[in-house]
Amino acid sequence: MRFSIIVPVYNAEKYIDKLLQSVLSQTYEDYELILVDDGSQDRSYSVIKKYQDNDKRIKVYRKENTGPGLTRKYGFEKATGELIFFVDSDDWITSTDVLQKVNTIFETNSEIDVLFFDREDIIGKKRNIIVAFEEIKEGIHSVDEINEEIRPGLGAKILRRDILTSEMFYESTVYEDLYTTYEYLEKCNKFYYSSSCFYTIYHEEESTSLSSNETENSFLKTLEMILLVYSKTKRKSLRRTLEYRMASLFTHYWKIKITDKDICKSNLIKKNIRIIVGILKNSKVKIKSHEKKRIKAISYRILLFIS
Repeated sequence: MRFSIIVPVYNAEKYIDKLLQSVLSQTYEDYELILVDDGSQDRSYSVIKKYQDNDKRIKVYRKENTGPGLTRKYGFEKATGELIFFVDSDDWITSTDVLQKVNTIFETNSEIDVLFFDREDIIGKKRNIIVAFEEIKEGIHSVDEINEEIRPGLGAKILRRDILTSEMFYESTVYEDLYTTYEYLEKCNKFYYSSSCFYTIYHEEESTSLSSNETENSFLKTLEMILLVYSKTKRKSLRRTLEYRMASLFTHYWKIKITDKDICKSNLIKKNIRIIVGILKNSKVKIKSHEKKRIKAISYRILLFIS
């Protein structure tokens, strides 16, 4: 099967070589590498153009800056492969046999609509494996079997081009990948989970990522996005996984309410927390009994704070 590996590139001059080498060293060679420069201010575009000159499988495009959501959409609309693999420009494919292994999974399991797999996180000199699922075993499953949080990152999934559509992309400063993930999964029936690690994310120890520099606005955007995705999601199993994520956000709100009141002073944040509290109270999700009691106890205390 043919892969379209799509990379949104923004100010990635420092990292892009590592990614490109991880793709070009793949033992499976039936792929196109689509690089979309999202208005970089450094030398990223000139670097990727040089690679294009040396390999006909590489396609380079340049556009005005919008953010990763619409840049992925731009790349997807140029794609011709049967399988879509989104890779961020500062990450890389973990080993040289990844595409071969992924191709084998799809060739031998023609009924699957999406592949989930584990990823490797490197922070400075520390390495951790982040599993896609805690409870689901390796193999083929129905989407309706998912009963835990779904990690939003598109890099740890392989999608089919004939299911993915342009309407499944969204631009946001947070969780734009969560939006695409759930829009796509709404159209899926079967998935395969591989416990192999196919994707590597690297963070410098002095990370300046949004998650490590949370602000009132970024937390508000997170709440708004999770509620938007929830409102658009109809499938019960997928709504349940979002309720688990809401519970995590709810607990996070409680923690930052105590440690940093400035982040939580917004009336809009309080309004969205009230909505989440209502959803969790009415949820029929099978949360373990001790967790449900804890959520109800925290709910009461939070409502006292935000009322």
